[in-house]
Amino acid sequence: MDEVNRHLLEIVRRYGTPTYAFDVQRLREQVEKLRTHLPAGVEILYSLKANASLGICDVLSSYGIGADVASAGELATAVEAGFPSRRIFVAGPFKLPETLAQLRELPEAVISVDSPSELHMLAEHHLPNPIVLRLRPDFGSQAIVAAGHESRFGFVGEDVSACRKLVNSRAVNVIGFHVFSGSQYLNAEGIVAHLRGALAISLRAAEELGTAPALLNLGGGFGIPYAATADELDLGIIGKELAMIAKRVPTTRIVLELGRYLVAQAGWYLTSVLGHQTFQGRPAVVVDGGTHQRADMCGLCLRTKARPPVALDAPMSELTPTDVLGCLSLPADVLCESSLLPRLDPGHVLAFANAGAYGLWSSPAMFHGSPLPAEVAFDGSEIQLMRERRSARSILDDQRHVNVRGHDA
Repeated sequence: MDEVNRHLLEIVRRYGTPTYAFDVQRLREQVEKLRTHLPAGVEILYSLKANASLGICDVLSSYGIGADVASAGELATAVEAGFPSRRIFVAGPFKLPETLAQLRELPEAVISVDSPSELHMLAEHHLPNPIVLRLRPDFGSQAIVAAGHESRFGFVGEDVSACRKLVNSRAVNVIGFHVFSGSQYLNAEGIVAHLRGALAISLRAAEELGTAPALLNLGGGFGIPYAATADELDLGIIGKELAMIAKRVPTTRIVLELGRYLVAQAGWYLTSVLGHQTFQGRPAVVVDGGTHQRADMCGLCLRTKARPPVALDAPMSELTPTDVLGCLSLPADVLCESSLLPRLDPGHVLAFANAGAYGLWSSPAMFHGSPLPAEVAFDGSEIQLMRERRSARSILDDQRHVNVRGHDA
């Protein structure tokens, strides 16, 4: 048994299952990989939508990463975790009143504006914050999850020219542009094509406005190899392209926003076997977790494509194609199909790798009134609880009874 597996079993011994466990050493390695291969002047933001756990944000903030947020809750978390306001980017279509109230206390935080309507709204609020205009890509995307020209997000060409008068009036502090064309890019060439397209439309928009961009958020979307047959991204190719971009716009602050790439491979989802069933004629086990805590299992078809879970404590035996089913009364609650696993009995623990992004924080976690799982960080043998497991009655904590008046039958 390797060292990580021993730490995972100790986490289960202390905190039970289902539990999310996060390897701080792996987070550190991802940050160092980026710093080794990307130009020193390129800033990295962590997209909290991937995983907004305060403990994860604490770690990444301590490594000098910035924050990309899209809600009042994510913004509050970024501030609590110590991300400096100058390195906080606030995105999303329109900003709710609670977000605007927080931004008044964070005048250096950068606001990404999604439409002319939102830009006019911000002008009425007289916020001093620097603003970047999100531009809708007019080029193709090789991302698994694309956000190209058919997306609802971002300015199109005619929107930019229509806002020239407002931008030049100084009623808003527009300093640059933001382009995002998708996530889970699995090849460096696709990211290079995105970077070139993002730079091109940003420079065209700058020409339309008669300005030079002081800041370019070129998106990100770096993917990770969920499948055993997939390869890691070649960061060297991406780094060379970014170096050429930096030479072309030497006075411009260049920013990338990454979520999955930073945290997915640091996360483990730990579940215990409850018993046996059959599924589509195959042997299956039912576990105490499920897809209500693993939204990422659904969007990328990971139940058939991802690496099989690790049986942490099952005795060695002949490997058999086995399905792992969740505990929900839902036919689609399947965590993996036909994974080669040893004989599993109640109490045995399965560990799902690459579970650090778009899991619990993107999930319908309250389905069936389910309590939230524990979240735990480990750095070698040092184990820290990030979030306590909620009890079954915790779903009642913030609810109130309705007084029903008597009525005639």
